[in-house]
Amino acid sequence: MTKKFLVFYLLFFSFIATSQTVDFTFQSTNGLFCTPATIQFTQNVTGNPTGFIWSFGNGLKSFTANPSTSYIFGGSYTVKLIAIYATGAIEISKTVVISPTIIPAISVDRNYICQPGIINFTASSNGNISNYDWDFGDGTGINPTPLNTISHSFANYGTYTVNLKATDATGCFGQDTAIIDVTKLPITASVSPTSGCIPVVSNFTSSVLLPVNGTVSSYLWDFGDGSTPQSTTTNSTSHNYNTVGSFSPTLNITTNEGCTNTFNFSPLAFGTPPTNHIAYPQKTTICGWETAIFVAKATNANSYFWDFGDGTTTTVTDTITQHKYRSLGVQNITVTPLFNGCPGTPISFQITVTGVISLYVFSNSCASKNTYSFINTSQGPRTNLTWSFGDGSPSTNIDDPVHTFPASGQFNTSLIMRDPVTGCTDTLTTPIYTATPTLINADIAICRNASTTFTISNNYTNPAANYTWNVMGSIITTGTTPTVTLTAGTLGNFNNYVIISQGNPSLFCPDTVRLNHSILVRGPLLDFTVPPSVCLGDTLFITNNSGPFIPADTVTLWYWNYGNSLNNDTIYQPDPIFFGSVQTYQIKLTAIDKNGCIDSLVKPVPYNPIPFLQLIPKGDTLCLGQSDSLFAFHSDPILWSPSAGLSCNTCDTVIANPTVTTQYIVTSTTAFNCTVRDSVLITVIPPFTATVPSPNTYICMGEQDTLDVNPKDKVIVWSPVTNLSNPNIYNPIVNPTQTTTYTATLTDSLGCFSSTVDVTVFLKTNPTVDAGPDRIVPYNSTFTISPNYSSNVSSYLWTPSTLLNCSTCATPNGTALNTETYTIQVTSDSGCVASDIIIIGIECNAANLLMPKAFTPNNDNLNDFYYPLTRGIKTILKFSIYNRAGQIVYQAQNFTPNAKSFGWNGNFKGTLQPAAAYIYILEALCEIGQRLVKSGSFLLLR
Repeated sequence: MTKKFLVFYLLFFSFIATSQTVDFTFQSTNGLFCTPATIQFTQNVTGNPTGFIWSFGNGLKSFTANPSTSYIFGGSYTVKLIAIYATGAIEISKTVVISPTIIPAISVDRNYICQPGIINFTASSNGNISNYDWDFGDGTGINPTPLNTISHSFANYGTYTVNLKATDATGCFGQDTAIIDVTKLPITASVSPTSGCIPVVSNFTSSVLLPVNGTVSSYLWDFGDGSTPQSTTTNSTSHNYNTVGSFSPTLNITTNEGCTNTFNFSPLAFGTPPTNHIAYPQKTTICGWETAIFVAKATNANSYFWDFGDGTTTTVTDTITQHKYRSLGVQNITVTPLFNGCPGTPISFQITVTGVISLYVFSNSCASKNTYSFINTSQGPRTNLTWSFGDGSPSTNIDDPVHTFPASGQFNTSLIMRDPVTGCTDTLTTPIYTATPTLINADIAICRNASTTFTISNNYTNPAANYTWNVMGSIITTGTTPTVTLTAGTLGNFNNYVIISQGNPSLFCPDTVRLNHSILVRGPLLDFTVPPSVCLGDTLFITNNSGPFIPADTVTLWYWNYGNSLNNDTIYQPDPIFFGSVQTYQIKLTAIDKNGCIDSLVKPVPYNPIPFLQLIPKGDTLCLGQSDSLFAFHSDPILWSPSAGLSCNTCDTVIANPTVTTQYIVTSTTAFNCTVRDSVLITVIPPFTATVPSPNTYICMGEQDTLDVNPKDKVIVWSPVTNLSNPNIYNPIVNPTQTTTYTATLTDSLGCFSSTVDVTVFLKTNPTVDAGPDRIVPYNSTFTISPNYSSNVSSYLWTPSTLLNCSTCATPNGTALNTETYTIQVTSDSGCVASDIIIIGIECNAANLLMPKAFTPNNDNLNDFYYPLTRGIKTILKFSIYNRAGQIVYQAQNFTPNAKSFGWNGNFKGTLQPAAAYIYILEALCEIGQRLVKSGSFLLLR
């Protein structure tokens, strides 16, 4: 947000959800509102809010329902809760008072006293302290007091930790400690010189750590030589020692408080120069191989300082000393006798180191490690020398020999130098080590993470040999240890070796010893992919790419652990997983192959929080040209889209002025690229124009019409409402009694825009027609119809017209073959229509019932049925036939005239009737409604 996580007050007052109540309570997790304090907040809101925004006043926010937060500093904090509803938000604020941390401090009049006594304590602290609890650390217990001062007497020597607990009126407290030392006076002192020749003046100095306000009242010096102790007021003095001997001086210091302590100096020793000094070498000439022996004696001497002339010195208490020279030639020796450090007269003399001193260096060959080259570096003449190699081979007198030793063993090689002039001989012997080492490991194949041990057989016996192992893909140095055990950490087929070094690599070629077979590290080759991070709410997809390192080593078990106790699988490819909390999950895959090799791989997957985002309103409707305020509650940066019609596309409060209906989508994205979206639909009502298919319509008197208007998604009102079926629909039915103009007023649903349109319904004059009275005429007679017409009739139409001479004549003629109803429809010159009917009936006469005199029912399809033939008859009510005996042989009722199917076929009860005369009786209903009865006879012919 513009101000992180906050929404301006305008939002709350613009979208107040007055039907809901919002409140919250809070409580410190430890019951005290003291820094550092963790406060638990609990919302008490009505309704169903869609989200919460908490501002704790300490710079932190939360979007959960019942959060907690910590306050590090004391003070008054305004805590705000915003409850977001679908159509608005309500804010409530409360003050949380956090008492500051109580920080007491102990001050003392002195933190060190040199003897048991009283120390005065003063406490200082922030806050309104109601009680002080003192624990002086000396076993006297807790001493409570409302005052900030207290005195305490320490009864014994010792170091005491004093603890103070200061509690304020709110129950908040703090603690401080102080260290109190009750100890004797700490004294340090020194003296110089501590030895030498008498008379000697020794200078003494001292320092003492005094308590506050303490002073030294006296320094009492005892010089240890029997003289009277000396008292001074200063920390230094001097003393003249005139007596030979060893002395132990002391210093006693006393303070103005009566504290006292004694310091003991290290012993001093003083003497006089030794006399009667004699010194000499046991031999004035020695061979290079010999150790020189020297003698020195002097009266009263208790030590001798020797300078051997080759840069080395020593002090000894014996009268005899020894020294080995490493070079030939004349050596200048000086010895000084000492009595308690007091030197006597030094004596110098010379000795000659003659003959030879055996020295050599050697190195071996990488091509043949048991072949060594020796270089003679001896001192003295090299005319007579002997090399002995210690392997039973003949000796040699070559100055710098090269010798091949046996393949394995320790060989003490010596160089013997002889001086033929002096007869001196010197020998230097050095062990030479050779070997044919073999690297041993019985494993051919092992599982990854299994241990294996490499050892060396036939090894060098040189205890100083060093070992560097190149095994199982690792380089390991074990120093002088000729074995190594390690855990195989890498899959593969490894060639292994050890490098054995016997000294300086520039002199000794290291021995590389290789294992005679490779070692296969086998097992599952674990590999699976997970995303570097997942957003809360998203699904974790894991792709298992694992398999056996050796294709034939089938994996028999896959086991997944997803870092929680809820999900464990034994499948190769795990299903998508959903985690519900923000934390890092340790995804672990364990596999076991058919050889029992087991391995595991763990990869962390952090689940990151998704941003909080809530829009108000969720939707709105605007008139074109109006604007709307849209508000986004969010925890992370946002982006509105589309940006068209918005005052800002990254702000939390924006003004929207779209020109068309637009759905605005807000996307909030965290630093971990987790996103969430919300949207608001702004419906824009544009202006419109009411239209009708035709502004004028024409109807005839007595007719009705349906009006129509567009567009049809508006609120409509028609006026006037006279002769209108419904004034609030788009297609009302009208039947006006006169020409009328109807006005349609259309308004959009929001009342933004309206439009009117008129429709005039014109009423046309109807024509009139009178066809005249109905008539009865004889059958087959002619007739003329002469109706009366209004003067505006322009056309005529008679139906039916089959018996008329003209269908469009004003006065048609016709022939009466049956009773007929004729309709005359006339159309006026304005198109209106009128009609009338006239019935021309056939008179009811027995002559219209025609009965044959005979019939021949012989199934030749000619005259096979006997039935009446009629004119002007509507229905045959009854048709009966009798034989001459008066018996009914056939009867039919209520059938249409002239229907052969209702005639007699000459049979009675399935028996052909004989040729004879028969009687008929006929009842009929004329078309004009009269009844006729006719009887007679006829012949049946065979």
